[in-house]
Order: sequence, then C-alpha cells, then structure tokens
Amino acid sequence: MFEMFLGPVEQHKPWDMQSIGGVSKFLRKFWGLFHKGDSFTVSDKKATDAEMKILHRTIKKVTGNIERFAFNTCVSEFMICTNELDKLKCNKREILEQLVILLAPFAPYITEELWHKLGNKTSVHHATFPVHDESILVESAFEYPVMINGKMRTKISLPLDLAQADAETQVLANETVLKWTEGKTPKRFIYVKGKIVNIVA
Repeated sequence: MFEMFLGPVEQHKPWDMQSIGGVSKFLRKFWGLFHKGDSFTVSDKKATDAEMKILHRTIKKVTGNIERFAFNTCVSEFMICTNELDKLKCNKREILEQLVILLAPFAPYITEELWHKLGNKTSVHHATFPVHDESILVESAFEYPVMINGKMRTKISLPLDLAQADAETQVLANETVLKWTEGKTPKRFIYVKGKIVNIVA
C-alpha cells in the first residue's frame, strides 16, 4: 500500500522509510473503526444518510481510480473516508463490511482478519466487489453563500428544488440577514439555484 501511495505507477518514486508511517497510521485508524479499545464493536444499526454518502462516494472514486491505475489516489480516498467516518463515530456493519471488501486488494491481510471478525466464513477476496448507488450521491440541499451588498454575510442550507418565492421568504427571515438588511425589504433579491443568493439592500 505504501508503494502505491508514493505516486502514479508509471513515475519514478524515491523510497522513503519515514513516509511509511502515514500508511501505517491510516491502517491503525481503519482498524479502530471496528474496535473500542481491545473490544470488537460493530453495530447492526441502520447507517445514516451521511454515512451512506461517504461510503458510496468512496466506492465510486476508488473504482474509477482503479480502472485508471491511479492507485495512489485510491489510498488517499480511503484515508479521507476513514477520517470522515471516524469523526461520525461510525461503526455500522452496513458501512464497514463494504469498505473491507473495497480495501481488500490494497491491504489483503488486515481486511481478511476483519472480514472473519465480522462473522464471514469465506475469504474476503471471494466477496462481490461493491458498486456505488448514484441515487445516494444526489444532493437534495445546497448551502448557499448569502451576499449582502457585495459581501458574504452568512450561509444558508436550502432544498435544491426550492422555488424563488420560497427561497426569498426563508432567506429574508434569517437572523443574520435581518441584521444586515435592518429588516427592510431589499431593492433586489437574486437567487441562482445551486450557486448563490445575492441581496442588494
């Protein structure tokens, strides 16, 4: 995994023993998703939408990078995914089992052990490789930067299918927006779906 992480396969990569610590740290953190101290603690609770998004984004990116032989960016994606799941304190089987299969070609021994700890009897290398679900990756909301008289004053999350009139109502009722517009009706309200809200007070 360290050799793959050094850079593109077709480029010269100087060997550096000090840098191997980064990959080792990642594997310890990945192992930690399944354990609390010395105890193996994996939950059968349903994964949240945020956790599912992280999983399917990682499956999509890793699969695409494997097809392009961009193994170094695969390792980067695993690191990003593990950090995000660690922040969410995710230990859901629904997420972790798929990640074990995804990581198996890169870290065959640690994933084989985790696979059996998850209760599987056959080898992880015989499991069906995960396929991402594009519908899970579709965003339903967007965090709009709100510009007031040319300066960004706040950000507001709104549904992506929100109509102009409804967006105006919600934005103008926001506490920060009320402060900077002094509660007055703005001269102009510009709402660009999926991009920005601009107010001329």
